[in-house]
Amino acid sequence: MKLIVTHEQPDFDALAGLALARLAHPGAVAVLGGDVPDNVRAFLHLYRDELELRPPDEVDASDVTELIVVDTNDPARLGGFRDLLGTVPVTVYDHHPRHDAEIRAAHGIQEQVGATATLLTRHLEASSIAIPPQIASLALLAIHEDTGNLSFDLTTAEDYHAATLLMRRGASLAVVREFQSDSSDSDQRELLGAVLERARIVQLGGFTVAVSAFEFPRYVRQAVGSCNRLLGETSSDAALVVVKMEGKTLLFARSLRGFDVGAALTSEFGGGGHAGAAFARSDLEPPEAAARALEALERHMPASLTAREIMNSPVRSLEAEDTVAEAQSQLSRFGHNGAPVVSDGKLVGIISRRDLERALRHDLGQSKVSGFMSRDVITATPQATLIQLERLVEAHNIGRIPIVEGEELVGIVTRSDLLAAHHPPREPATALEVKERLPSEARDVIERAAAELAGTDEEAALYVVGGTVRDALLGRALVDLDLVLEGFAAETLVGRLQRKLGGSMTFHASFGTSTLTLPSGLAVDVAGAREEYYRHPGALPQVTPSSIRKDLSRRDFTINTIAVRLFPLPPELIDPFDGLRDLERKTLRTLHPLSFDEDPTRILRGARLAGRLNFDLAASARNQATQALAGEALAKVSGSRLRAELELTLAEPRVTPALGILDSLGAMQKVYGLEFDESLTGRLDELRTKEEVPDIAYLLALLLGNTAGRAAAHVEEFHWPRRLLASRENLVRAAEEDDVSDEWLESADEAQRSVAKALSPALAARVEAFEEAPRRRKVRGRDVLELGLPPGPEVGEILSQVARARQHGRVNSFEEELELARRRVEERLQRRARE
Repeated sequence: MKLIVTHEQPDFDALAGLALARLAHPGAVAVLGGDVPDNVRAFLHLYRDELELRPPDEVDASDVTELIVVDTNDPARLGGFRDLLGTVPVTVYDHHPRHDAEIRAAHGIQEQVGATATLLTRHLEASSIAIPPQIASLALLAIHEDTGNLSFDLTTAEDYHAATLLMRRGASLAVVREFQSDSSDSDQRELLGAVLERARIVQLGGFTVAVSAFEFPRYVRQAVGSCNRLLGETSSDAALVVVKMEGKTLLFARSLRGFDVGAALTSEFGGGGHAGAAFARSDLEPPEAAARALEALERHMPASLTAREIMNSPVRSLEAEDTVAEAQSQLSRFGHNGAPVVSDGKLVGIISRRDLERALRHDLGQSKVSGFMSRDVITATPQATLIQLERLVEAHNIGRIPIVEGEELVGIVTRSDLLAAHHPPREPATALEVKERLPSEARDVIERAAAELAGTDEEAALYVVGGTVRDALLGRALVDLDLVLEGFAAETLVGRLQRKLGGSMTFHASFGTSTLTLPSGLAVDVAGAREEYYRHPGALPQVTPSSIRKDLSRRDFTINTIAVRLFPLPPELIDPFDGLRDLERKTLRTLHPLSFDEDPTRILRGARLAGRLNFDLAASARNQATQALAGEALAKVSGSRLRAELELTLAEPRVTPALGILDSLGAMQKVYGLEFDESLTGRLDELRTKEEVPDIAYLLALLLGNTAGRAAAHVEEFHWPRRLLASRENLVRAAEEDDVSDEWLESADEAQRSVAKALSPALAARVEAFEEAPRRRKVRGRDVLELGLPPGPEVGEILSQVARARQHGRVNSFEEELELARRRVEERLQRRARE
């Protein structure tokens, strides 16, 4: 059983994480426990059936095969499920800051954005997994709550993008408005009144913090809501509530801008949270705890931009003796709207183009600038912060501030400079961004590998490549870690990593690759940089050592040719074939015209990748695929390779898109000899989002959509078990009758039952009732024989009669079934005796 858990005292982001993770991991069980806030509880009352959450006491930890953690990376916040860490593979989806004691995860996404719902929304969208409107509304609510309606400093472009995706999926803003505010009880209202009454405003480094510290006579649940209200009511940059209840001092902090409250409370009190929201406990009295918290907040203020960093220097100034006409000419030449005025190198005033134009309208062009300048100049030092500069502009309604050091004019800051400081140019995807999105186990492997290479005399380089980079840039969860080495043997490095990290190692000598499978479940593929050639179309490639660029040039599609060098430093993103552009366009493009002729299985892999990512094949790639399928290359590919590619396709979370692309290229008939009807596989895809559907069920669906002869030919050619043909016939009869007997259900395997569910609503209801019914003993053939009836068709007739009676509720136990069978056997034996 795959188990999805979150932290204690779950908020909407934790709840959304559970719901979204269930979509990403079909068949997984999600658990919700702990002290749930009132507004979250109210949401659950309405949406409980949509979320299908279980309480912790209904889960047997011994049945868990994988632990999926959402909205926390802190082991201490998992409650009783913490004991599972280190015993089963772990996947983490979390947006909190990374730390040394974080949960060790092999898979998932960890990235500092506004909300965990953002990460999972992006992952599901990149994986072409639909988010139902109800879940989309919950996810949007989570993003709004964790980012202060997309206004906190911790909000990123990814959060806005996720919100857009969720709106397109049908998210309701009415749901956000309804549940975002707490439904406070009388105690909460009284606590809020005390918080607001005792609030004071503190200035820290140009930012304002609303602080309220006191003792309250009784414990109030969800006191955090009062901190949110304090932040909003005071329009401060941050809020801090310190309240002592039942002998324990609790600290709540929220930050709109200017402070990393998570780092502050964690460093000072061992609390938890992120840059915008944090919580901690203390044994100190509220005033002392508040003072310590404010000191910590001041230490954890991000460095503010200063005038020295944003000013223009050297300054184009005017001389006090310049004429108005000369000054106007200089301002026009340089495109300035004003300038400082100096005399003997000292600042004596400031003048605007408007002042000069007014003088010119009165024919005063030959007058001196000193007669029209403003002598009451508002200045600042190079150490003035961005906030201080903005407040000067606001208070005095001025467009430029001269920056002076002593009596020397060293720079000038304009309104344009202040605006530009808030809108730095967006950086393209960086090498460091790829590494930062990887889960802890993958990052640890990379750091250890780099340390090994640094300890050698070789001029080695380490790259993360292929699907790992592609998925990280798309925001999808890590599947495997793909590494390429230059100047060092892959087998040697993997051997050293295995000795330090454990796990099992395999080596593929013909390809120069090694795989290390760690105890956590993470598979690390390490290869030496190489190039390859094909002896003939359809053959396996022959490889020789080479450079990273040659290695990338041998790959199938441009989106798989992006690499990131992580050793030696600094990190570098390498994109020789414009893979980033094709990622943006959601396009699969081959590297050269004969790519599919060299290896026709690339057509099958391309369809699978395009279906998984919801990408399109480029027009050139479609033409190349059509030409390759019409040629002779396919005949030289072994049936076992073609079957293996189909098996991989049937294991995709959504199978129909890939099969549809193959069908549009003519590959379903050309390669597999099958017609394709997407209706049945599409319903299986929908079923797979809710429960586990065996891969072989899709093959049964394909066989069911073809004639018996075509199905038999496919099974024969690709050496599938012949029992699939018998299963197909059973399903044909079930579809014709739109019903199945209990005997059919008892003998059918999970794959047959999955296909039956997809065939019709009536069959789905029959199968689900069978699967949900308690398993009691039923009359079998041997029971009828033991009643004295000889072997023969009459045994089956009696079993059918008993099954119909069971189906219609006329028998409700094994004893009643046996009694019915006894009467029918006696009737037949008596009839024989009379004859």
